[in-house]
Amino acid sequence: MLAIEQEILNFINNTYQLMGWPGVVVLMAAESACIPVPSEIIMPFAGWMLIKERALAVTFTIAAGAYGALGNTIGSAIAYGVGMWGGRPFLEKYGKYVLISRHDLELADRWFIRSGSWAIFA
Repeated sequence: MLAIEQEILNFINNTYQLMGWPGVVVLMAAESACIPVPSEIIMPFAGWMLIKERALAVTFTIAAGAYGALGNTIGSAIAYGVGMWGGRPFLEKYGKYVLISRHDLELADRWFIRSGSWAIFA
């Protein structure tokens, strides 16, 4: 398991080094678009970038949060668009690339049927 965690950390670190702050936007967008990139690691790394750059003023901290929020919004819009225009056929065809199987879709269907409209809030 440690090797996987190290690979994720290396990937995030390399993205930050290549792209800088736009890398935060890209990674957070990927996370919100249901691609398994953990935001629990992305944003602390953004904080570490602030420390490395000695940019500890409140404005830089707010900017880091804004980059994360922008990425989250973009990723959520992508996920919404996939659901709105592609729907289930799109997920059945391409979901395997983001670790969504047909079995996962069937489990979600049963959960929504059982829970009704409350499932949307969960």
